Amino acid sequence: MPITLRRGMSIGQMSAEQDQKFLSECFIETGQPEQVSDIDNPCAIVLGRTGSGKSALLFHIDDTHDNVSRIDPEDLSLNFISNSTIIRYFEDLGVDLNVFYQLLWRHVLVVELLKLKKEFYDQESAKKWFAGIYNALNRNPKRQAALEYLTRFSSQFWLDTEKRVKEVVSKIESSMEDKIGMTAEALRAKIEATSLASDRKSREETTEIINKAQQVVNAVQIQELSELLNFLAEDIFDDKKAHYYLIIDDLDTGWVHDSLRFKLIRALIETLRKFRRISNVKIVISLRADLLHTVMTRTEGRGFQSEKFEDMMLRLRWSSDDLQALIEERLNFVFKDQYTGRKVRFEDIFTSKIGDHDPLTYMLDRSLYRPRDVISYVNQCFEEAEPGASSISARLVRKAEAEYSNKRFRAIVEEWEGAFGDLEVVLESLRHLDARFTYANLTDKFFENICIELVAGDGVLSGKFISICNGIVNNEQPNYHHLRKTFIEVMYLVGAVGIKRSSGSKFEWSYKNDPVLNTAIVDSNTKFAVHPMLHRRLNLKGDGSAFNT
Repeated sequence: MPITLRRGMSIGQMSAEQDQKFLSECFIETGQPEQVSDIDNPCAIVLGRTGSGKSALLFHIDDTHDNVSRIDPEDLSLNFISNSTIIRYFEDLGVDLNVFYQLLWRHVLVVELLKLKKEFYDQESAKKWFAGIYNALNRNPKRQAALEYLTRFSSQFWLDTEKRVKEVVSKIESSMEDKIGMTAEALRAKIEATSLASDRKSREETTEIINKAQQVVNAVQIQELSELLNFLAEDIFDDKKAHYYLIIDDLDTGWVHDSLRFKLIRALIETLRKFRRISNVKIVISLRADLLHTVMTRTEGRGFQSEKFEDMMLRLRWSSDDLQALIEERLNFVFKDQYTGRKVRFEDIFTSKIGDHDPLTYMLDRSLYRPRDVISYVNQCFEEAEPGASSISARLVRKAEAEYSNKRFRAIVEEWEGAFGDLEVVLESLRHLDARFTYANLTDKFFENICIELVAGDGVLSGKFISICNGIVNNEQPNYHHLRKTFIEVMYLVGAVGIKRSSGSKFEWSYKNDPVLNTAIVDSNTKFAVHPMLHRRLNLKGDGSAFNT
């Protein structure tokens, strides 16, 4: 029975949240989900670009394991911290609040784990359990700190997460005010008065306030945390055959203001390692690669080094075989009601070579080797096909490429806006180069045109490139050499450009090779290639299939 294409047919949606039907029926085993769900494997941070399957992997763990609980960052209402007068002023004073942010995460995670283990549903069930634990361990000196913690917060364990977070913040605020000896309002007035004064006494008073504030933060119960984790590991999660999972996704959404979000993500990553002490508990989070890059950039100078956590990171990678299996699994799901013979293979639908290349290779070469790209391209081909057709021709694949290329262009702009600001003008500048170009083509004139369009263009732009260009226009420190270096770094990182170090080497891409480019290796012999997925959008000519070889 021949295949028949129908109007509106697709092999999935662009986000995992909207793709539940396909995720449950067409999940592809690549070995990576097993690494994350393995309770003894340190991998707990699922890292990948947008569309690489991070959320799908977490949904799979949720669907296939018992004792799983999800934490939605939106439910934490951590903007409450941004609205805290005293904490906001401590931030303005330069006080390092990382320990405080770790305390918040520790509290959230401990409560969610206890609720997962004991299934608290209301205040009465929580009180009953706490009373039993207190009576059993009250005479154990090693458990005093843990019992004090449980006693202090036991009344909130049955409340929703938002109320618990607010309660913890309020307690910390009170201890800060007690230490400094004034309320938040009085502190603000004091800071404003001393900032206007220039005498030595006023400066010393400001320094004293800062020192006291830092002492409060540094005194947050670090020893208590250690004893609390021992308590959880030895007295609560003592049934080692049962495994428990906490999942945190959507950390890339606007759940809190960016200036606070980066610090909270850093604190969460540091907190995860501490919870590994509980051997049958695993806390798994997902992060976009660009978000981790931004967190590193904004916080690494404060003692945070991602290399220390490399063993906890699983960088999602997809091979051509993986992606073919994913497409074919979804094709079979789509056509299961009309094609009951042998399994549908990719070549049963995409029947024609495109030039010298088979259609799958052609399409993968115009992707960043991630599910979202290939799903998008196949869906675009279906959209271009005539209803009732039985196959997708080479002409249709090329026709679909035009809109697919536009969508990939917009996806890069939107995906990396948080890290680099407006990239549209910079990406568009690639149309003034060849599909393959050299370092010599990146002239001052090329970058002068970019700056003219950024500075003199319509609209209000922001980000790294407009900042450098404004500096050049105003004869400040940045120059075209600095802009050239930034251009190469960013275009490589976002996947728009690949590099070839020498005549005998292959092109390297951020999604396949080193994710961040060391520009020290770039010299006059370095060659560059614009990624084939952007060729149609940028009206570039080139044999894209050779770039990914």
